[in-house]
Amino acid sequence: MSKGEDKFSSVLKLTEFDYIVPSQICIKPVEIEKSNDSGNSKIQIESDGRYVEISEDGTKKSLEKATITLNDCLACSGCITSAESVLITAQSISEFLLNVNNNSNNNQDEKKTIVITLSPQSRASLASHFKISTLSVVKKLKTFFKKLNINYLFDSSFSRDFSLLESAAEFVARYKKTYINNNANEEGKLEPFPLPMLSSACPGWICYAEKTHGEFILPFISTTKSPQQIMGTLVKYYFTEKILNNNTKPSNIYHVTIMPCYDKKLEASRNDFYNDIFKTKDVDCVLSTTEILDLFKEKEIDFLSLEEDNSIEDQFFQLSPSTNEFYSIKGSSGGYLEFVYKYAAKELFNVDILEPIEYKVGRNQDFKEVSLEIDGKKVLNFAQAYGFRNIQNIVRKIKTNIATKKDANSQYDFVEIMACPSGCINGGGQIKAEGIKENKAILLESEEKYNENVILRQPIDNQSVQNIYNTWLNGCFSTDSKTNLHTQYHRIEKTTNALNIKW
Repeated sequence: MSKGEDKFSSVLKLTEFDYIVPSQICIKPVEIEKSNDSGNSKIQIESDGRYVEISEDGTKKSLEKATITLNDCLACSGCITSAESVLITAQSISEFLLNVNNNSNNNQDEKKTIVITLSPQSRASLASHFKISTLSVVKKLKTFFKKLNINYLFDSSFSRDFSLLESAAEFVARYKKTYINNNANEEGKLEPFPLPMLSSACPGWICYAEKTHGEFILPFISTTKSPQQIMGTLVKYYFTEKILNNNTKPSNIYHVTIMPCYDKKLEASRNDFYNDIFKTKDVDCVLSTTEILDLFKEKEIDFLSLEEDNSIEDQFFQLSPSTNEFYSIKGSSGGYLEFVYKYAAKELFNVDILEPIEYKVGRNQDFKEVSLEIDGKKVLNFAQAYGFRNIQNIVRKIKTNIATKKDANSQYDFVEIMACPSGCINGGGQIKAEGIKENKAILLESEEKYNENVILRQPIDNQSVQNIYNTWLNGCFSTDSKTNLHTQYHRIEKTTNALNIKW
């Protein structure tokens, strides 16, 4: 495996059960110029991964790699396997610095407002790497970004509260439609409804579902946007309208996110998150945690020597002004299972779950189950599945349950799915070490940093979130919320060509 291949999640490196060999990397890996030969030449892949054209007389000609966009990747029936073969141009440090530098040189009336959104997982990874607190990381980043003339630093935990609330409300609506409203057809049989609901915050999982399982699995996936894309909506539309309040257009905002996962670059490039009217994406550029280290090197910055800037925007940053602790929720991958489970228990059955949840752990720590029983009857059955093998098992179980028409007690109602083993805190874009033992130690330390200096707060108690719901979205899971905070998925047809044939 090449150096860049571990950056994307495993589900983007695998088709069914086999690793994608170099001949299957991409449908568009090289530029092939038209020639006047007899057409008997052939293309060969060298041991170092180079593509060469061999003519009839045995002459070898090296072929140039083609620069393709992330949209090409999303439209392709294959999968991303190598960051070196898929040349990402719009989601890179060089592109980021080009936009930042150009903006600094623009006239005042042409300047864009630059917003950076930091994920809590990236914050924890940086804190672990530099052996400082997560709060110091944020304050030093604030100083660093000010040097680059960047205007705002936000926290994606803020938009995660929206994602959790919308996901929970969506699940309750689906559950009621399936079980409580007892919708039946003319023969008295229940119509098929989309349960179990599968979480949608992981772009690696979404990309895999669209390319591998298509129309079968897509109806089960939650329509709620991920925290990254909800923040994109908030920054480009709410922030410009309600906060800046100077006739700023969404296209006059340059929005960058710092994420633990390279797959987030793919997510930001989806056409669903592009506005044709304003000609702008909700998220313009995604940088991974490791790329922030590269950015420090590029700018010759000693991060630890930077002063700490205390001017943190409290509305879009989950930080208590009185205690300087971060507001958070349990779970370093977003806490979807626990929050939706407790929310559903209360909304559907008026059961308050106040004690810590006791999970039934499967064959590995990345698969967990929990159920709620009332009067001896199982009324809620939830699961957490991290990593490719666990995802495969979930999909197989859904297919089996549908094929055999098993009763509701034998199936899951909700599954939190993440492509990476151990979840987002272990994303491919996080700072790693050489060696398995060293990486495990870093993962544990990042997990500790994620949970240090935090105050647990339920999303419904976030007054800034409630204010936006009341003044801009007309409530949780309302028509406006569904328009702005939800999305759709698309089956991607598989194509057959010489480069994705298994030789």
